[in-house]
Amino acid sequence: MKKILTLTAAALFVANFAYADNVGCGLGTQIITEKDTVLMQVFAVTTNGTSGNQTFGITSGTLGCKKPAKFASSEKVNIFVQSNMDSLAFDIAKGQGETLDTLASLMGVEDTTAFGQKLQAKFDSIYSSADVEYADVVDAIYAEI
Repeated sequence: MKKILTLTAAALFVANFAYADNVGCGLGTQIITEKDTVLMQVFAVTTNGTSGNQTFGITSGTLGCKKPAKFASSEKVNIFVQSNMDSLAFDIAKGQGETLDTLASLMGVEDTTAFGQKLQAKFDSIYSSADVEYADVVDAIYAEI
């Protein structure tokens, strides 16, 4: 009896969110096209959530999902920073330079002078140690802009 009540409560909880026809994107949304009832929306949401395909769809821009622009930009920034840690540190310390200008461009920053000055002032927190990881550098830079 306890299992039945738990399952009923869970179904009502999911149905409450699914009723707004806000099932998102993913495999369930693609294969279940008739989402005009709560039951069909629950099936679509459940398929999206249990198979893990919604995350794949968002990151790849497939299954009816739109890939966020910032995700693509962040990935390019991650790769660039990882490949240019030493040059970037040198340019941030100076507050200017080709590597810093390229980073600003990848991040969509228009005022490269102000960007360079801001990062230069925060150099010690961006490059917090000699063995700082690139992901920490990226996080610190995003925190400053």
